[in-house]
Amino acid sequence: MPDIILCRVELLDESVLTLDVSKKAFGHHLLELVFRHVSVREKDYFGLQFENEKGLKEWVDALKPIKKQLKDAPHAFKFLVKFYAAKPDHLQDEATRYLYCLQLRKDLLNGLLPCSVDTAALLASLAVQSEYGEYDADEHDDEYLQSFSMLHNEPPEFVDKVSKLHITHGKMLPTEADFLFIMECSKLSFFGVHFYDVMLDKDQRIKIGISFEGIMLYEGTLPHLELKVLHSWFRVTEVYFNRKKLGISVAPEHAPSKANDTVMFRFERESQCKIVWKTIVEHHTFFRRHKPDELPKDSLFNRTMSHRYSGRTQKQLIRDAYNPDGSKKPEAEFVRTSSLTRQHFRVAAPQFSSPSSSSLHSRSKMTRERSASPQKMSSTASSSSLPGAMRATSMSNGSGSPSPAYPSSPCPSSGSEGRATLNATLI
Repeated sequence: MPDIILCRVELLDESVLTLDVSKKAFGHHLLELVFRHVSVREKDYFGLQFENEKGLKEWVDALKPIKKQLKDAPHAFKFLVKFYAAKPDHLQDEATRYLYCLQLRKDLLNGLLPCSVDTAALLASLAVQSEYGEYDADEHDDEYLQSFSMLHNEPPEFVDKVSKLHITHGKMLPTEADFLFIMECSKLSFFGVHFYDVMLDKDQRIKIGISFEGIMLYEGTLPHLELKVLHSWFRVTEVYFNRKKLGISVAPEHAPSKANDTVMFRFERESQCKIVWKTIVEHHTFFRRHKPDELPKDSLFNRTMSHRYSGRTQKQLIRDAYNPDGSKKPEAEFVRTSSLTRQHFRVAAPQFSSPSSSSLHSRSKMTRERSASPQKMSSTASSSSLPGAMRATSMSNGSGSPSPAYPSSPCPSSGSEGRATLNATLI
């Protein structure tokens, strides 16, 4: 069918959802179809990731047409956690916490959450408790964990250790196991960090990490990364990129009257630099702001297009879980089935109209079958005479100066560039 895009979405339990989507569909149309299928109410913690034509991983932009984001087949996406909450009690629904557990199990298996064997065994035993429930000697024989992988290279005694810990959990409910699993994961050094390779100069490569805490700079390689600098979100006042260079303006920690420091980074590709810039913009908005910026109004004298986070912030998600009288809203119905059985689904999507602001925040009533076993930030792109030039209004708290820890250089005024100004006032 020429007017249909065939989208293949791999879910967190590794089942596959196939969607027939109109070529006119925007990102938020595809996102909504997936959210309805997984029946998650706190959907803004999640996103769809794809690999672009340059081999770089990007998140689906809700405000852009799908065909402009992923131009060529196959249209393959992965449903993943996009924003990692700092604590499990920030997640209001059982369904959300379970999906988080599936993501964190992937992170552990892929080596993104390095930990000791003892910690890994504890985490694995909690995941087993969530999947299988209470240990039953009659049902759970010596091989019941053989297909349950938690580490990439499990030591010989690992499975036996997990089984013994599983016994100690007794009648612990799966939802309790999920909560404890996330809590233990949140204590690990690299919990919730999105890593990107970056250069300070031609010979020095580091990793930049973006998480709920802020922007972190690491030296070394996983699993032996050493944290050098943490720029908390409340100190980051501006972020901008120009071609392959990314600049971050940071307010001094103990001397607010002094001018901001500016830290400069260089990427091998301009497209990678822009992806990191957008990730910083979205994380700052999600974790620091009360609500996102409004969509800019079209104007004959302001022909700009902007990149902005269009979902709800974490503060809005937590607020929306409660009634005006302070009582918690009932959770969406949630029926546990085995996530260890991979499934394939095919869904024919309806025709779509162009996006509206209300549709971006619509919420569905959901029934989910799942496993037993924040501050002001804006970024705009002007229609400069330079191809692809990107601009934004400035609300800087001070002029940038080189950071003593890392070298900086002035950002050229020509070429593809972007700027996001962040109000660093605490809330």
